[in-house]
Amino acid sequence: TENLLSPAARSVMASDLGHRYLFQNPQWRYVGGKHLSEVEVAAQELACSVFGARHANVRPLSGENCTNIVIHSVLERGGTFYHLAMEDGGHFAARSVAARLTDDLRLIPYDAANATIDVAACERAFAAAPPDVIYLDASMILFAHPVRELRRLAGPDAIIVYDASQVLGLLAGGLFQDPLREGADVLSGSTHKSLPGPQKGIILTNRDDIVARVEATIFPGHVSNFHLHHVAALAVTLAEAQEHGAAYARQTVANARALGAELRRLGLAVQGGERLTDSHQVWLDVSPRATPDEAVEALHEANLIANVNLIPSLRRKGLRLGTPEATRLGMREPEMVQLAGLMHGALTGEAPRAQVRERVTALARRFRTVRYCRPEAATGTALAADAA
Repeated sequence: TENLLSPAARSVMASDLGHRYLFQNPQWRYVGGKHLSEVEVAAQELACSVFGARHANVRPLSGENCTNIVIHSVLERGGTFYHLAMEDGGHFAARSVAARLTDDLRLIPYDAANATIDVAACERAFAAAPPDVIYLDASMILFAHPVRELRRLAGPDAIIVYDASQVLGLLAGGLFQDPLREGADVLSGSTHKSLPGPQKGIILTNRDDIVARVEATIFPGHVSNFHLHHVAALAVTLAEAQEHGAAYARQTVANARALGAELRRLGLAVQGGERLTDSHQVWLDVSPRATPDEAVEALHEANLIANVNLIPSLRRKGLRLGTPEATRLGMREPEMVQLAGLMHGALTGEAPRAQVRERVTALARRFRTVRYCRPEAATGTALAADAA
């Protein structure tokens, strides 16, 4: 589920901004900081526009940094904290961070067969132990979270945090769901997975009180200098999303569905039921043919990259495949069919591995240009000017 920056975003990330400090407190800023801060303001405004939020903070350095900041901002000591178990697709960080503040850690009920949150079981759980914070921290996600239902069940006082690290690029394109409008209080996450930005973090909300808590939490303690060159690259990426995000998101999901459908047609055990996926992810069970580690190595030797994850629908490890990078390079459904065939050959051994590798390399050589960005922008100058 990794991605690629555009040439414009790479250009500003490699610029002189990478040499400069910029602190949250204006009184601490070096000479010239007033002008540098305009980059941050531009990124904030673009983020609010793209995601339909009133407030955006682009200072977090990564997704896990976001997790620390958000949880310390919204969870009171001793509060009741719900999160997804790792075997249900949850991220490893949320529970360990929340455990610093409370012992009342509870799991969001999950329907493994349908790869989604179990709303009926949530109703029972919330009635028995009302939540203070519901943290939707899915790193494995095929289908939208039932945010509206969770809001109805949890009531108006519970804080719902939607960690969109995986699906942020789909949300930017108006696909998958709209967490803030559906009832989430906070939308946060890393910016380099389905969103093709730099390795950074972002926090969005419509609530003034949460903005104040985040501002008080983030500095000092979590971030001082917030890496302005990455902020600039994020601004460029968000400007690109305004122009091309919808087309990119649609093709990313279409590619995932095409890849999953062809892998299943070839006889591999693709998860997700009849729907397969509504996201950029495809989940694959490689047993009993191989262990997940053996399968990943077989793909790697054929120049195909996948990763091993706990698959929620299996309750054990399998492969997670993602289409963002291939989509960003201009691949579409026909190429997904080709890739599925190449993966099948590598995983089953029905094709010699050297032959598969040669065909993968030939396919990759046809797609070397980053798409869904301005082709005329050799540097970040044009987009940076627009953003400002």
